[in-house]
Amino acid sequence: MAITVDRENRIPAYIQIRNQLREQILRGDLPRGTRLPPERKMAQSLGVSRTTVVSAYDELAAEGLVEARVGRGTLVATPPPGLTEEGSGVRPLAWTAHVTNLAKRLQGEKPAGLYALAELCNRADLAQLCNGVPDSSLLPLDRIRQACETVLRESAVAAVSAGPKQGIPPLREVIASRLARGGIATDADRVVVINGAQQGFDLLVRLLTEPGDTVIVESPSYLGAIDTFQAEGLRVIGIPVDRDGMDVDQAEFMVARYRPRFIYTVPTFQNPTGTTMSLERREKLLGLARRYQVPIIEDDPFGDLYFDEPPPPRLKALDGSGHVLYLGTVSKVLASGLRVGWLVAPQPVVEAAAGLKALSDSQPVSLSQHLVLEFMRRGWLDEHVDTMRAIYASRFRAMDAALRRHLPREARWTPPGGGISMWLELPQQVGAQELLDAAAPRGVVFLPGHYLYPGGGPSNTCRLNFSVPDEHEIGRGVEAMGSALRQVMRRRAQAPAERAVPGPIA
Repeated sequence: MAITVDRENRIPAYIQIRNQLREQILRGDLPRGTRLPPERKMAQSLGVSRTTVVSAYDELAAEGLVEARVGRGTLVATPPPGLTEEGSGVRPLAWTAHVTNLAKRLQGEKPAGLYALAELCNRADLAQLCNGVPDSSLLPLDRIRQACETVLRESAVAAVSAGPKQGIPPLREVIASRLARGGIATDADRVVVINGAQQGFDLLVRLLTEPGDTVIVESPSYLGAIDTFQAEGLRVIGIPVDRDGMDVDQAEFMVARYRPRFIYTVPTFQNPTGTTMSLERREKLLGLARRYQVPIIEDDPFGDLYFDEPPPPRLKALDGSGHVLYLGTVSKVLASGLRVGWLVAPQPVVEAAAGLKALSDSQPVSLSQHLVLEFMRRGWLDEHVDTMRAIYASRFRAMDAALRRHLPREARWTPPGGGISMWLELPQQVGAQELLDAAAPRGVVFLPGHYLYPGGGPSNTCRLNFSVPDEHEIGRGVEAMGSALRQVMRRRAQAPAERAVPGPIA
């Protein structure tokens, strides 16, 4: 083992040692199991400090080239795939040794099936009952174009310049005024403009929690929120949802037992079930928050998309003590690509959130904010929401009728009063993933529900979105689902029993 240190070389000594050992390991001169000299002995032979050798060995261990064994010293390991190569002498950086624990968690928590599902959800030849986004064909492009022209004509410099970290003041004022019409008493100083609700989750998690803390969510819940909480190392406890929303009695038991850092809820047209928390439960949940001094994060992307009757008041509208942190967005009612949302919170949270946002977004792009401001000022956002209500109501009714027509009698679903999705319970013996595997070749894709439970959940549930497909595509997709479901049930050789009339959950 020939190792030298050139003291006239500007490269640090520990890097010189690391590089030479690395090259000998990758070349095969030091095969697997070879014991490297003890740090003290190597340091003495090279005339360097023991710390220098320890640093070199640590660098090799970080790349997976050596491993320390108690009682045996430092041994050469099998080089990870991609490090050994022939010919060029230029080796790729071992990125797996450099990524942070967060990046590892982000990769490790994702089930393999989600990556395959993402590909299906981008295929134009499939009836898309999977994507929870607005229908891009319904975008008011003429008005968007007019708003852009007005912004660039009247506020061009401001629109293409970096905006304030809390959001441009006129937009915050309009947001506060719009929220006041819905019963949320606030002002521009308590509004932070964010890049969609997802950034809001990230900011609040970083402000309110540390890895290992416990949070409470609905079960099932929004996948983006679950991913964010788990990626930050939080313990996520799910509370069941029924037709009246979160089971607040069970939530109180869990709050008393685990003392969570916050409760996350989508109380209005919940994602993914479409259910709406009753007024009684909203008041009980607020009482719970006050009693145990736990914040509530209210995520409200769908509250304006009711079909017939308006939903109960937002939690934030009922909150007289400042326990509710409210997230809103235009992503689900106008265009997901605009990435304009808002956080409404007490002043200390606003100041902290704006400051934290500035660390990664020191010069916020304000063009989208100016565009949304123009849309709101002209009343176009309210008009567009009215249009989307009518369209989504029609699409929901088409889906409800298609489910009644094409699904076996054992299937059950919950009709929502608004929003963009509904929750389907398949016959007990049928898994949603198995059904998806049979349905995709027939031309339809949907979201299996087990991905939406923290820690896993029933395999026979799925979320069906009706925001993207029109009535014809909905009918075609549900018919394909029904055909695939009957095939799966036949394959399982289930003898048909007396069945009830198909229909929604009572």
